[in-house]
Amino acid sequence: MRSPTETADLGGLITARPGQSLPTLASTRREWAAQVACGRPAHALPGLLSSLYALCGGAHRVAARLAVAAALGEPSAVHAEDREVLRADTLREHLRRIGLDWPRVLPLADDGGGPAALASCPLLRDPSAVAASLDWIEQQVLGMPAAKWRARWDAGPEAFVAEWAEQGATWAARWLHAARPAFLGLSAPCMALAAHASPHELEHLAAHLRADDGFALQPLWRGHTAETGPWTRLADRHGGHASVFMRLAARLADVAHLAAPGGEDWLALGAVRVGPAEGLAWCEMARGLLLHWVRLDRLGDGEPRVAAVHVLAPTEWNFHPYGAFARLLSDLPRQAAPARVELLGAAFDPCVRLAVEPPSEGACTR
Repeated sequence: MRSPTETADLGGLITARPGQSLPTLASTRREWAAQVACGRPAHALPGLLSSLYALCGGAHRVAARLAVAAALGEPSAVHAEDREVLRADTLREHLRRIGLDWPRVLPLADDGGGPAALASCPLLRDPSAVAASLDWIEQQVLGMPAAKWRARWDAGPEAFVAEWAEQGATWAARWLHAARPAFLGLSAPCMALAAHASPHELEHLAAHLRADDGFALQPLWRGHTAETGPWTRLADRHGGHASVFMRLAARLADVAHLAAPGGEDWLALGAVRVGPAEGLAWCEMARGLLLHWVRLDRLGDGEPRVAAVHVLAPTEWNFHPYGAFARLLSDLPRQAAPARVELLGAAFDPCVRLAVEPPSEGACTR
């Protein structure tokens, strides 16, 4: 029989080892961008990376375009189209995870939502149908106007989301209420990744990406592990929740902010030139902060080509073998049910499959 690692697809696999000493996570993820993009024309990079990382292809297209423009020394102004693409891409991915992943890790007897409800979502049929999806989101997900949901969250997120979930006006609310007991008492200090708030910090990240080919798979910020996700948005004054449950609930807050009028301004994005022919771009997307670093060269007077590229994805921060989720796993019982581990993993939201390794005799535990 093949092991989970051997049967993992090209996206890789993350294996969780609850109840063991750190590192409690092992990943088979590889940085494909660096292997397939070098030598390609610079103008082709956005399309290539959006296809390679199709799950959040719109975000990767935007980040790659901005990184190339910065490397070329072009004005790094963000276009209105970039904001709309990022908004739609992020909102669509949130809805897929709420409708597909949540019921998979915790099935409910209520079948009035999840995959069945997603079939009628305009945004999943038309990638640009954000405005047309507002009524659907308010009825199927939030159970109230998005602006009202957002205002109540902003006034006091923990009390509001507990009340909203208990009232169970929508399938998503009932699911969150059913999931809450598994999270009771679980908290973890959050070091929220905010490198994109400072050009100085971005230059430090660029230096690591330039000098260390392995940095993008096990990144550190200021010498420490960090987290990024809907709970660490620059625009969210409540960011950095210590409660593991609130990390999960923050996805719904993101939906409310993105779906409401003005949602195109919710996510931060931009780019900076970090060296000769080098650009670093960032954008907040479904799973957190995405960064693209690229260095270009010219062969004679020909078209600029990609000399080096690194993609630093949110999953590498949130599922770092010594990060917050890894530490949470270490504190769980060694015999923790795989279903519970997957449920907790959904709060940190990997972009690949999370497998739970059965405990072995003689494993070192804490």
